[in-house]
Amino acid sequence: MLDIDVANERILKEYIDGPTIYDLVKKDAMKDLYLVQMREMAKVVYEAGLNIDYFPTNFIVQDEKIFYIDYECNNYMDEWNFENWGIKYWSKTPEFIDYMEQH
Repeated sequence: MLDIDVANERILKEYIDGPTIYDLVKKDAMKDLYLVQMREMAKVVYEAGLNIDYFPTNFIVQDEKIFYIDYECNNYMDEWNFENWGIKYWSKTPEFIDYMEQH
């Protein structure tokens, strides 16, 4: 994040080139390495008492490293953590396929 305008709800972000996790799952190019990184990131987020939006379009892979590009965060709730909600979209699960067919 380069700058934020709270009054006008605008964020200026640096562009990160690379595919989204969504694109990688869709193309059967997902790697276990990205799940390991996501679980490490989620641990840090949980310890801060937060959840982020774990949907795979919010993560870019560049040089084998994932970057969260959304900036949304909420108070921690088990229902919305990575293992209970987000992971459903990080592989070709019925939830992922349903979303893909609708969009």
